[in-house]
Amino acid sequence: MIGAALLAGCATTPEARFASLGPLRTALSTSPETLRQRADRNDANAQMALSLLYQYGQGGVAKDPVQAMLLRQRATAQRGSTPITTYIAGLNGKPGRVSTIFVPRYDVSPGQAAFNAACANALARGDRSARGVEPCGGEEGYDHLAAAWGR
Repeated sequence: MIGAALLAGCATTPEARFASLGPLRTALSTSPETLRQRADRNDANAQMALSLLYQYGQGGVAKDPVQAMLLRQRATAQRGSTPITTYIAGLNGKPGRVSTIFVPRYDVSPGQAAFNAACANALARGDRSARGVEPCGGEEGYDHLAAAWGR
């Protein structure tokens, strides 16, 4: 599992880290049935949220690590690509050219999934250490999510 210290480079402020926890917040505030319906319609955020419920047996969902892994893989799958064109200048009198680069597009990036998983793991363990609360957006974010986690 990626450590919280490594994840800190992805979102530098507590607010940015908390904002990246949309799937976890959705998991804690939406019924599993609604999440299943949205996940079946290929909603990546719902797939990730449902994955977290299955991983930890939350929200009245039976713990199922295999289903959790499958949903997480679907959630973090590439959803197409975005073409970006760039001009490459010519050298030594040769003409320049335009090159197209296709950048993968994700609705839930692997990094965002890791943040959500790290925070959910800290909540499941009741880890209030600095390392535990960091991926949750700091103590305030952790407290907010922990209140919903215990329901």
